[in-house]
Amino acid sequence: MHKKFDHISIEQKWQKQWKEQRIYDVGTRDKKREKEYILVEWPYPSGNLHIGHWHAFAVVDIYARAARMKGKQVLFPIGFDAFGLPAENAAIKHGKNPDIWTTENITYMTKQLESMGNSFSWDKTTQSTDPEYYKWTQWMFTQFFENDIAYRGTAMVNWCPGCNTVIANEQVHNGLCERSGDEIIRKEMPQWMLRITQFADALIDDLDTLTEWPEYIKEAQRQWIGRSRGAEIDFPLSTGDSVTVFTTRPDTLYGTTYLVLAPEHDLVQKHKASIKNWDAVDAYIRATATKDDVTRTKNEKEKTGVCLIGITAVNPANGESIPVYIADYVLKAYGTGAIMAVPAHDERDFAFAKKYNINIISVIDSETIDELPTTRVGVLKNSGPYDGMHSEQAKKAIAEHVGGRLTNTYRLRDWSIGRQRYWGVPIPIVYSPEGVPHSIPREHLPWHLPTDVDFTPTGEPPLAKSSELKERTERIFGEGWTPEVETMDTFVDSSWYYLRYLDTHNNETFCTQENQDAWLPIDVYFGGSEHTTMHLLYSRFWHKALYSLGLVAETEPYRKRVNRGLVLGPDGNKMSKSKGNVIDPDAQVTLLGADTVKMFLAFMGPYGEPGSYPWDVGGIAGIRRFLERVNGLHEHKISTQENTETTQLLQKTIQKVTSDIMLYKFNTAISALMIFVNHAEQHGLSHDSYQTFLRMLAPFAPHLAEELWSNEGNITSIHNELLPVADVTKIITKRTTIGVQINGKMRGTVEVDTDAPEEVVFATVTQDSLLNSRLTGEVRRVVFVPNKIINIIVQ
Repeated sequence: MHKKFDHISIEQKWQKQWKEQRIYDVGTRDKKREKEYILVEWPYPSGNLHIGHWHAFAVVDIYARAARMKGKQVLFPIGFDAFGLPAENAAIKHGKNPDIWTTENITYMTKQLESMGNSFSWDKTTQSTDPEYYKWTQWMFTQFFENDIAYRGTAMVNWCPGCNTVIANEQVHNGLCERSGDEIIRKEMPQWMLRITQFADALIDDLDTLTEWPEYIKEAQRQWIGRSRGAEIDFPLSTGDSVTVFTTRPDTLYGTTYLVLAPEHDLVQKHKASIKNWDAVDAYIRATATKDDVTRTKNEKEKTGVCLIGITAVNPANGESIPVYIADYVLKAYGTGAIMAVPAHDERDFAFAKKYNINIISVIDSETIDELPTTRVGVLKNSGPYDGMHSEQAKKAIAEHVGGRLTNTYRLRDWSIGRQRYWGVPIPIVYSPEGVPHSIPREHLPWHLPTDVDFTPTGEPPLAKSSELKERTERIFGEGWTPEVETMDTFVDSSWYYLRYLDTHNNETFCTQENQDAWLPIDVYFGGSEHTTMHLLYSRFWHKALYSLGLVAETEPYRKRVNRGLVLGPDGNKMSKSKGNVIDPDAQVTLLGADTVKMFLAFMGPYGEPGSYPWDVGGIAGIRRFLERVNGLHEHKISTQENTETTQLLQKTIQKVTSDIMLYKFNTAISALMIFVNHAEQHGLSHDSYQTFLRMLAPFAPHLAEELWSNEGNITSIHNELLPVADVTKIITKRTTIGVQINGKMRGTVEVDTDAPEEVVFATVTQDSLLNSRLTGEVRRVVFVPNKIINIIVQ
């Protein structure tokens, strides 16, 4: 029976009491209890929580609360990623100093986060703009600099004329800046770089150790890093020097009929005088400068280029002269910035050769070609002394014959971290009068961000205008010494924050080894899919760099990664102000309550799987009605006796809910709670069963559960109670036989409980020695029909 309740007074009452009693503080590590470090990506303090924040944090709170109620010591921290372009641009727009604007937003956003009623470990909070935080960001940079992981180099960068700064490749979409919408200009600039490529092999190879990561996330990182195995081969030029190419197919060298250089390749400008059609070449180079790397390398894009008339190359395998082109699909930053083109055995090269009437020579016998997913191999022809040799054998033989060098190359480039803006961590470098860079000693850290700065973006770093910074540098280091005037990319700030959460008040080190040993690795990291090849990759690199210096003991920071889906507007489209489909969570909380909003977001779909879910006004109203029915249970449905069916269903519900929470299937756990309430309304339940149900409800609706628990006369918080454990002796189950197919062929059967879920049936199959022996290869997909059949697709 429905019984309305005043969610505003209930939620304010218990939030106040939880805060005063500090029941979610972690304190020091209690080694008598199992630990659970649950991490969410720390938010940027925009000043207003959107529904995405609720989806990211409020739903995860269900898991955190359940882990705590299982007796674990839970670390569930929250903080603020408060430096960066968004904050600075917003401050400029509102006519405020970024520091003031950010501080005000953090204060407001903290109140909003508290309104969720989450079990955050606020005693472990931190923020990137705190000098005691960025002191250690700077110290780590100095360690990287002194060990040649950080260096001053020159690189092709993405320059945004709207933001007046360099931005990362990942922040460019279709040639436009994701922040300002301006068209990106590609240009070469001196830059502070981090040698992420030095760790490329470890970043790929160690993915195999992350057995609890979804394969699609790991594959996305592999593709982004883009490791290719092959050889570097030198092609002599008619100018007297040579160009080096990287190829994964040295076996096809005899089929090379032209070379392609990146338009920015140094040799193009070097031999400008030798190029007879320079005007056309120069125009193509300038046009290329307006395109980002992703646009340039799209497979479906029509390939264009210009021949360097006056320059030819020599194929080192057969001594034949071949033309040299520039084309925008070749990138200076990838490989050597030059490729050998074999049009007979590469679709891109074939289309280019057909367009420009370039010779096409087949060097693999088509009758012996083996079809493979990514390449074609077979017996060679038209390859001189290597005719008749299989191409796999010929790779090494031909490379050695022409003096090639077997090596790897990577799509990943070193990380450019210098930014020509104000609101960021000052790079802790000063320059001697001779211009030599030196790291700032620890005793002078934090190297504070100066305040006497006009931070209006002009293209010149704002710190270059600071008298205070210049005077500070000369006072400490001597006359003629000058400061670095760039600040760090905000992705640096978020690359190690999970470590500082463990030791937020330590002034002697960023995090003691004792605290690292106590809490690392992070048990589960919840985040957005948009950060799979950005923050997630950068932070893995940062951790490995620290590991290489002996500053952390683990090679990987995250044991498990879970990407959430996307909440859409009621119209099924991505939320945006222009479409008028944005859901304001504050309004929903005021109208229906935090518990209702949390449960509805959890009910929309399985949390740990990719997907998108439209906001459903009727759906959230249904969740509110469910909570009102829960609120009415005690008044009308508590009885001194309870029928056997209710007892059995309660134990099944406990089993289902606790299992689903650990699998992030909060939606099906809520369904089980609803089924039990439907039954209890019809048949009643005992006082003990009612209290057991409240403990199950507590992670999902923490405020209402606490209120109803208190109404029962309990003087301790329900959130300090243990989650119920199913008594299997009270569950009478029926058994059923499930047919087991592997790749569509019937291979046997297994006996399981009736209505057993897919994961239980799959586990039962793997425990059968005969069936498990047939599961050779990687499981690609599982087709499951409850109580009937399971078909496991392996490859």
